[in-house]
Amino acid sequence: MELSLYIAINNYLVSRKYPEGDGHDLNPKAKRRIRDQSSKCVAIDGILYKKQADGSPGVEILNTGNIFEVVQQLHNEGHFGVLNTWRRLRIQYDAPGLYEFVKEFVAGCEACQKRAKRQRIKTVQANPIPTPSAPFFMIGCDAIGPVVESKTGNKNILVAVDYLTRWPVVAAVPDITAETVSWFLFHCVVKDFGVPSYILTDRGSNFLSDHVAFFLKRMGCRHLTTTAYRPQTNGLCERMNQTVVQALSKIIATSEDNRDWDEYLDETILAVRTMPNETTKFTPSMLLFGYEMRTPSNWPAPRKDYVQGEMVLEVESRIRVITGLMNEFRAEAQERSGLMQQRRKKNYDVKITPRRYELGDKVLYRDKGRK
Repeated sequence: MELSLYIAINNYLVSRKYPEGDGHDLNPKAKRRIRDQSSKCVAIDGILYKKQADGSPGVEILNTGNIFEVVQQLHNEGHFGVLNTWRRLRIQYDAPGLYEFVKEFVAGCEACQKRAKRQRIKTVQANPIPTPSAPFFMIGCDAIGPVVESKTGNKNILVAVDYLTRWPVVAAVPDITAETVSWFLFHCVVKDFGVPSYILTDRGSNFLSDHVAFFLKRMGCRHLTTTAYRPQTNGLCERMNQTVVQALSKIIATSEDNRDWDEYLDETILAVRTMPNETTKFTPSMLLFGYEMRTPSNWPAPRKDYVQGEMVLEVESRIRVITGLMNEFRAEAQERSGLMQQRRKKNYDVKITPRRYELGDKVLYRDKGRK
């Protein structure tokens, strides 16, 4: 929205007066435009909000004077692509032509251009894993690294992802030994979210160790592993790894010393947790907690007109979300996930050329133990 129109609407809502002078066209058409736009807005402390059906303020309306700063701050929280940046913005903001503005902004982001993801050709048929109906019923776990050693001695990142909500859990660690993996699972997953019924990992020696096996058995968690030489089985975690690496790389691109990468990990994962998932269409925070987490880019200023009655209404609204809407959202996310898995499998398998082997055929065997 043009800044001049934004100011005119704000003034009209407060004083019911039209702008005077300053080159404004005050003909009947211009006045009607101000009135029409004002009927869709709510003004609070000089800020315009989109009016909801019940007349309450909704998302904040951006104008040409602040849209660049807002988009820049939110995009820099994770350096996600056009669609994901736009989806995160829509949770808190609205503006005419917002998608096109985001598209142009992301196209000019130097960090994104340098770390653009390259597409890979798929060669093996997909076998999607059914989406659970409850949070942290099943998680995927994987490790990233080794990477450049940080100033605090961390060289790896352990990652876990919930298969329903897509809620990611990460930790920077100095190694990925069995002891460290067990520490991560207990202190970063079990302690905060309870014991998952299933955990899916690759066939790395750290995940298959007796130490981890004993820990999972004691917790009552069943351990599933990917097929040998096919880590794509844990595709959800693999994609999360890529998201974390890409976002973290872009965030630290302007850092003078990339050995402080672990200091940016929490900032990176906060952005992922508040980004609507392409498959579920919900943010991980909404599916897990039933509300949208605030981030520095969308932290609203305290309202001066907040009254006790509104607080009671918000408590009642929160109870309705917990008792009903969260189950609806999760069921919807589960259904969307299943449909998306089938769609991806269909598109994935179209390009596959089946390989058939007969007894006695000679094949090449890849020995990962040799350098």
